[in-house]
Amino acid sequence: MWPNNPVSHRAAIGGGIAVLTLLATLPLTSPAAEPLAARPTSEFRVAGYLPDYRLTGFDLNQAQGVTDLILFSAEPTPAGEIDWSRLKSAPWKSIWQWTTAQRVRLILAIGGWDRSAGFAAMSASPTSRKAFAESVVELCLRLRLDGIDLDWEHPEGAMQAAAYGDLLHDLRTALEPHGLSLSVTLAAWQTLDEKAAASADWIQIMSYDNPGRHSTLEQARTDVATFTKRGVPPSRLVLGLPFYGRSVADGKQTRTYAEIAANKKLPGTTDESEGIYFNGPKAIAEKVRWARNEGLAGVMVWELGQDATGDASLLRVIRGSVDGALKDRSNRP
Repeated sequence: MWPNNPVSHRAAIGGGIAVLTLLATLPLTSPAAEPLAARPTSEFRVAGYLPDYRLTGFDLNQAQGVTDLILFSAEPTPAGEIDWSRLKSAPWKSIWQWTTAQRVRLILAIGGWDRSAGFAAMSASPTSRKAFAESVVELCLRLRLDGIDLDWEHPEGAMQAAAYGDLLHDLRTALEPHGLSLSVTLAAWQTLDEKAAASADWIQIMSYDNPGRHSTLEQARTDVATFTKRGVPPSRLVLGLPFYGRSVADGKQTRTYAEIAANKKLPGTTDESEGIYFNGPKAIAEKVRWARNEGLAGVMVWELGQDATGDASLLRVIRGSVDGALKDRSNRP
């Protein structure tokens, strides 16, 4: 996406440097605690990102309807440690209470645009990969996480792509005994080898930020087909949805959906206004319905802080689409 743009998934807003030593400031949960396995998994995953720069003042009740809350983001260091300094001031107690009460999985994203510099050196060495996997498990247990979401933007060349596969395999080996999940988030043009793809519980496709009308249903179909043709089953694919619009003529111009929805005269069926293309309620509902019909694992959204509130909320549309489909299914003879 676009650097220094807080609307885009790959954007990052600064933060200090701190590594795993910050863990001492938070209570350690017991390795015997029940993370992922203790929580029922939804038939259809609805994962929502919440960036560090949205955490202060964000009402978690606006996230009603997600099955997975993904906090964005920490960074890997070349030595295999984790810099999660941007999240050190997060309201952890409130987050734990809310996710427990709502039975929502709590996931930590590692990487992202401008936050992926440490991946190449770390993944190239078996020693640093092992250190990273151990750091991930320790962090998950201490922060009461249910898993991690890896977002390396982007491996360059065959050697780094292979190292990414080794990293995901090592993480799967380390996370599985603790019942912790592993997702990997990719642009449709990125590739994973067979070992890497098999290591992830979910592969999340960033089906947005394309040239022109950046996130159409047709593009979603193409992006999903790209992965299924590589042998990834639909049941492990998660379709990315944008809660923001992007200029058709100049992709660097963006607007949150909350800003777009503030135009009270905007028809609910339109997806373009003042040169900005976005996914409105009709497009979101169509994508969710299509994802369910295709047997996808679910959808993910970037990002919750950009949604409109109340009746205009796109997350409410997703929840209604999922709940409606489940109700229809339960009424079948």
